[in-house]
Amino acid sequence: MTAHPNTPDKPDASGEWEPPQRMLDAEKAMNDAAKEAERLRHEYRKVLAEELEASGLSMYRFQEHTPYTEQTINGIAKEYGVKPKRKPTVRSIKS
Repeated sequence: MTAHPNTPDKPDASGEWEPPQRMLDAEKAMNDAAKEAERLRHEYRKVLAEELEASGLSMYRFQEHTPYTEQTINGIAKEYGVKPKRKPTVRSIKS
């Protein structure tokens, strides 16, 4: 069996393997992209909440224009303090 072309036949004197720089660079690029994606996700959710509040639409009607379900839009609205368009119709048994 032949060794991988980028792998020396013998380990260095300490017996430790060091990851190649291109592997470290690829990992850093992946981590940077994941951080940017997370930042953009939060920015998108904030814009959705602002537009939901400004639109006057119900969460159901609004979700038809997004890739999300009504439940997800409801969660985003709660996260950003957007109040529902109508008051809850369910009351406590005690009232």
